[in-house]
Formats: sequence, C-alpha cells, structure tokens
Amino acid sequence: MRKQLVLIFLCISFFGFSQSINTDLVYKVNQPLKKTDKATPLLIMLHGYGSDEEDLFDIAKALDERFMVISLRGPIALKDGGFCFYNLEFLPEQKFKYDYAQAKESRIKILAFISNACKTYKLDSNNVFVMGFSQGAIMGYDLALAAPKKIKGVLALSGRMMNESKNLKTDWNTAVKTKYFIAHGNSDNVIKIAEADSAVKFFKLKKVSDVTFNNYEMPHSINGKELNDIKRWLKKSIDPPEKVVAIPTSTAAPTKTSEQKKK
Repeated sequence: MRKQLVLIFLCISFFGFSQSINTDLVYKVNQPLKKTDKATPLLIMLHGYGSDEEDLFDIAKALDERFMVISLRGPIALKDGGFCFYNLEFLPEQKFKYDYAQAKESRIKILAFISNACKTYKLDSNNVFVMGFSQGAIMGYDLALAAPKKIKGVLALSGRMMNESKNLKTDWNTAVKTKYFIAHGNSDNVIKIAEADSAVKFFKLKKVSDVTFNNYEMPHSINGKELNDIKRWLKKSIDPPEKVVAIPTSTAAPTKTSEQKKK
C-alpha cells in the first residue's frame, strides 16, 4: 500500500508539475503556493547582463504566493560566462553601445514563451507581469511597448529605456493601461538614476495612468525594502480595488422636536 501511494505521488508530481513549455529558452519554474478559484497570474523574471535564470529566482519565495514565477535565461552565451538578451559594450560615463536587433529577437522569443507558458499551465493571460533587473528591466520596457495587450505590468529594477523602445509603433490606447513599478538606487554606478527619471517622464507624457517610482539608498542592486514594496505592488495589481459602500442619505422630511411642536 505504501509503495502504491509513493507511486501515485510521483505520478502526480511528474504529470501535474513537470509540463514542458514549447521553447528553446532555458527557464526555472516556481509553482504558486496559494491556490485560489481564479486563474493563476504569471510573473516572468529577466536577469541582468552576464547573469542567468538563477539570479532572481530566489526572490520568488518572497513575493505574492498566488503567482507562478518563471525565470528565463538570456538566449546569448557570453565568452566570459553568463548570458544576456543582447550584446552590449560598456562605454565611459555609464553609456552603452548595444545590438538592438538581438534585443528584438529576444523579445520575440520571450513573447512566444509567455503565450506557450499560459497555454501549458492554463495561466491567466490577462495577468502577466515582467520583473527585470538591469538589462532585464530594459527588456521589460521593450516587451510592454511592443505588445501591451500581453503585458499587464512591468517591474523595472535599476534599468533604462532604449530609444528604439520609445520609437516603437505602440498601440497607446492599450499601452496607457500597463502598470509600471520603477525602482532605482541613488548611488547606482552602472546605470544612472536619471534614466529612471527619464522613463517616468516618458510615461507621464504618454498619459500612462499607473506609474510608481521609488528610489533607494543602494548601488546597482536590490534591497529588502525594495522587495517589500514589490510584494505590496504585485498584490495591489492583481487584487480588485475595494468597493466603497456609500451610505444613503435620508430624503424624508425632518421630524419636529417636542420644543418645535410647542412653538
């Protein structure tokens, strides 16, 4: 009997949680710990230049337990180790030379991955969020502006926005509804905090209604306070706003007091 139970458990684990997504991207999956009667929202994690899918993955444990979290590895392997979503060259004064054609190819692969992941795991395709750090944040902006119908929200951590992303033929009737959580370190020595300010101004100019910008006392990194803010923001983004119950005002004629009756 015990062997049968073990076999059943293994079958459930294999067939229930080991689905394979149709993709050539390498990824890691963190299943939601809290099940609800609603379809499961999806959070895609995109690492920074020279890192991999392991980099942000542990953060999943500190976020909203209703999300399925999938961390992707950049498709381009670097000579010195690590991976990226597009090649770049670091220039003086925190400037970069980059290959946008590669960024576009990665974007196409990521968008296809999102569609396939939602089908494979029966996820809520209307509740897809992208959280990226550094180059991953840059890709997050590009994804949302290229396909706003697919991305409900972007968490852009210590990133910037490429001019090519700003100049995409974006459907702004839809794109204004995308939610943004933009975070940056005051002492970032890789990407200037001014880049975050620039992104916020861009979205305000485009009348994007939901943009949160937080800055933290940190370099090019992620800290605990930022993680707490991320968790609160994600919860707020998938929970419907609380309905305010209006207290009806009386329309009946006021009754006279005993003093008024005497007069």
